[in-house]
Amino acid sequence: MEDIKNKVKKIEKDIISWYKDLHRYPELGFQEFKTSKKIQSLLKKFKIPYQVKATTGVVGYIKGKRDKTLGIRADIDALPIEEKTPIPFKSKHKGCMHACGHDGHTAILLGVIKVLSELKELKSNIKFIFQPSEERPPSGAKQMIEEGVIDDVDCIIGFHLYSVIPSRKLRIGKGPVSANTDLFKIKIKGKGGHGSRPHLTNDPITCTGYLITFLQTIVSRKIDPIAPCVVSIGQISSGSVFNVIPDDVEIVGTVRTLSEDIRDKIKEEMEKITEKVCSSFGCKGKVEYNKHLPANVNDAFLTEKIINITQKYYPESLSESRLSMGGEDFAFFAQKIPSTYIYIGMGEKCGPIHSSIFKIDEKILPFAVEYLTTLLVNL
Repeated sequence: MEDIKNKVKKIEKDIISWYKDLHRYPELGFQEFKTSKKIQSLLKKFKIPYQVKATTGVVGYIKGKRDKTLGIRADIDALPIEEKTPIPFKSKHKGCMHACGHDGHTAILLGVIKVLSELKELKSNIKFIFQPSEERPPSGAKQMIEEGVIDDVDCIIGFHLYSVIPSRKLRIGKGPVSANTDLFKIKIKGKGGHGSRPHLTNDPITCTGYLITFLQTIVSRKIDPIAPCVVSIGQISSGSVFNVIPDDVEIVGTVRTLSEDIRDKIKEEMEKITEKVCSSFGCKGKVEYNKHLPANVNDAFLTEKIINITQKYYPESLSESRLSMGGEDFAFFAQKIPSTYIYIGMGEKCGPIHSSIFKIDEKILPFAVEYLTTLLVNL
């Protein structure tokens, strides 16, 4: 694999430059027009045929010697977060930043394409999938599947830069690697009034406080303690004046599970608790529950092959696998064809993903290009 190492070395500065440019101009799901144009312009430069799919997605292709086609996917969207990092190439789009490393993923896959385009022979055909809208619904993966992007793909690889894993370590697990990801909204309807006369109201704020506490008992008292499960409230909306008890409250949150039975159980318990708690305060509650993403499950056979290749060429990087309760719409690909999702460590100094201070360790980008290229050549 010395040839791959040398080719990556020659384009290290390019890879980092692509990443910095992508970071400056983050775009939300299905709005990644500038990002898409940059990808297209580079694929043209590399003489790689491509198609535009799912509005802003780009799909490139290199032909190999066999009929087998490998897919590899990078997500390209950003998040609605105001960046607070001190880096000189920080986001120029107010209220939007690459807080999950998708700019790095895109630069990495561009690097992989550049290296592979210069290799004389590839065993398999390779399809490069730059996917929009991973972060928020509607799912870009789902739309790409509907548009036939993986109809001719035999298996697919996904990857994610991760700051909770030590730098240059690779986490490759068999079976579930991320969770079912559901969204819920609960609307509490009460009777408002003046803050000085609470006895004349059915206070939905107080009701909501109790409801949030009781919702946590679903995990602690209704679910087997050895079963991974999370119920989290992310938003509470109500009121507009300090001295007025409002009529309504809305809470929004997420549920993470691995089992379909537990997924259904949580929804059922959430509806029961909401009805009982709200009625005890003279309020009414309505639960809207959306099964957003399935669990992301790595195929055992494909993952074993990838682990063996990694042990051969990067034995010092292979790390113990650990399940994440995060969500990932790559799971829709995994439901259709054999897949493996790989976590690439950057170290904690990069900060938590989905935060305003998250940043990528640039030194990881060439390493990731080298590693993923080695995988694709040997699969």
